[in-house]
Amino acid sequence: MQELTTEQFAAALSKLGALPPDAPEGVLDIGSNSVRLVGFSGSARTPLPIYNERAFVRLGESVSATGRIESDYYTLALDTFRRFRKIADQLGIKNLAAFATAAVREAENREVFLADAERVLGHKIRVLSGEEEALLSADGVMLGIPGAEGIVADLGGGSLELAYVADNKTHQWASLPLGVLALQQVSGGKLKKMNNIVRASLEDLKWLKQARDKPIYIVGGTWRALAKLHMEYSHYPLEVLHQYDVRPKDIASFIKFIAKDNRGAKQLMAAASGNRREALPAASVILQSLIDAVKPARLIVSANAVREGVLYQELKSRYRELDPLLMACEEMAARMCKSEPYSHELAMWSRQLYRYATPKNFSRAAINRLRQAGCLISDLAWASHPSFRAAAVSNAVLTAPFTGITHAERVFMARALSYRHELLGEKPDYGTLKLNSRDDLLARALGLSQRLAHSLSASLPGVLPQTKLKVGRKKIKLLINPELADLAAPIIDKRLAALGEALELEPVVKIRPESKAVEPDA
Repeated sequence: MQELTTEQFAAALSKLGALPPDAPEGVLDIGSNSVRLVGFSGSARTPLPIYNERAFVRLGESVSATGRIESDYYTLALDTFRRFRKIADQLGIKNLAAFATAAVREAENREVFLADAERVLGHKIRVLSGEEEALLSADGVMLGIPGAEGIVADLGGGSLELAYVADNKTHQWASLPLGVLALQQVSGGKLKKMNNIVRASLEDLKWLKQARDKPIYIVGGTWRALAKLHMEYSHYPLEVLHQYDVRPKDIASFIKFIAKDNRGAKQLMAAASGNRREALPAASVILQSLIDAVKPARLIVSANAVREGVLYQELKSRYRELDPLLMACEEMAARMCKSEPYSHELAMWSRQLYRYATPKNFSRAAINRLRQAGCLISDLAWASHPSFRAAAVSNAVLTAPFTGITHAERVFMARALSYRHELLGEKPDYGTLKLNSRDDLLARALGLSQRLAHSLSASLPGVLPQTKLKVGRKKIKLLINPELADLAAPIIDKRLAALGEALELEPVVKIRPESKAVEPDA
């Protein structure tokens, strides 16, 4: 993805105009295990869930047992559709994208079921083929993790969809009848038989080897439940599943731990919902077999799947190129910050900040992207009590429904925006995500540059373009136009000195002569 500066990004948005949809969008996912309604708001590039409800209907159990959707399963499904129609109406959703996957696809009486379901729901239901399901799941992952390259693996109740993605495209795909419910049914619940079935199926997919030493992006409710348990098991410091990144050997050890069924494993497993807990053994077998077949570098959880893929498929290509993190911060700034134009001025004013930076665990391009994102929402906590602004903004960044950002990058941004305010009390424990001293200083520098800018401008537009922050190899200079000379004061010297200390540069405040005044940015 081509990197845009914040000012270019803003100009591009202006040319594109408002991003659809302006009205809420809804997606109804009729799966083999559950039916889920999700309402989305915000732009189509960064859909924000405003309602999310799941009902375990287990249509796959009925189809596996009799080949049909019938009896209580049929009734429960229609009752669920009635409720979800009411909810969608209350949310103001006019366009409900309803789709069904493996269970409905394979049901002998699917046409009768669909006719009844569409009558109750008031919307058409699209039955996805295995190919469509795999491609949409891959699109959903690419929506939330730009630049994803590796295997997308989406585990449902009736099927397992696999796709190889690279360069923002899906190159290979497969749909296998290896969903947790289907696998339990065909194996009689015997783990050894499950293992043999899965390994035999994966052996036929020679293209899986293309992803060796690349990530597997795991998708699906049962795998997310497994990942959440692993977070608790490893005392992971951040409760965000999307882009949870774990080594395959750590998951393999964890799978062995929960298989022991001892007291510790039972206590941990009790944290999972009953419906998910029953499916975890089969899900673990499938995941371990996939790890053995691909030999990936990492496992990365994606909260995005087919539902988000449906939205992504409707996006025009020019919108797909927009950075989802910057887009989300743009929207957050418009809703919650004092001045969106100031955010863009701040991003331009600080563009030299990392000119000679040498981060340890990030690339310079990565921290410049985080600088831009952080500038867009630098004033996020302006309405909070001063004593709690640092904690408020940190918590907002760590828990926001952002996509296109790793957990380590969240911590960097949280630290930076905390330094924008006075840090009081104990520092949060980031555990394995704790920044090393060098990267923490760079995060500190970003926050301190924002504090300095606030002291110049009160976080309102019009002032920063008449000053310039100039970063050299030995000095950091603040150049101020003569008409703003009255702004120069001890607080400015103090805050530039703190910024210089973080970057190990000598601070210099200078009032420019009239003939050399800073030209405001166009």
